[in-house]
Amino acid sequence: MKFKPVNDKIVVKKITKGEEVTEGGILLPDTVDQGKLMEGEVVAVGEGMFSANAVRIPLICDIGDTILYNKHAQVHEYDDDHIIMSVNEVLTIIEK
Repeated sequence: MKFKPVNDKIVVKKITKGEEVTEGGILLPDTVDQGKLMEGEVVAVGEGMFSANAVRIPLICDIGDTILYNKHAQVHEYDDDHIIMSVNEVLTIIEK
């Protein structure tokens, strides 16, 4: 499937971690880490927004970048693996 986001939107493939289990074997639900940052890989980017002076503002991330975003960021679930979000929700880019 090919995505073509508009304006400042990006499509992110969620990087899911395995289920967390304590040393005693208790399975921890994902609600335990309410403020935890989420990780994802950018798979598509828009062209950016225009400023009030009609100058295009480029996006800060590119396809292939690994990013961190807040678990409670304003995102739109596309399917189980992909989300659509504004580039403003990106907290950091992980450099490899």
